[in-house]
Amino acid sequence: MGSVDQYLKAAERENTLLSYASAVRHFEEEWKGLLPASSDAVARYLADYAATLSGSTLRHRLAALSRWHVDQGFTDPTKSPTIRQLLKGIRSVHNAPEKKARPLELDVLERVDAW
Repeated sequence: MGSVDQYLKAAERENTLLSYASAVRHFEEEWKGLLPASSDAVARYLADYAATLSGSTLRHRLAALSRWHVDQGFTDPTKSPTIRQLLKGIRSVHNAPEKKARPLELDVLERVDAW
């Protein structure tokens, strides 16, 4: 394996590839979308799930669809101005703050005394 191939392969985590494949399957099987997709189809897909999925999940699904189109040599429908505007509208209407984990509380003084 040449060094370029080695580095390209190292840049891709198996879990990312699996989750992208799952997102593309969801588009095709659950939503019954056809690939390659048009920007209108991607917009309808996002709109259909805007109320039930988090913003990060929608962005992940969009990234997976983008990657599929690029890898297959098709024009990427996710880069259209309509999609960008739609995401902005979804954020405005479904403005739920992202869930954040509570900070881990450490008793710093005990750790210092232990040294």
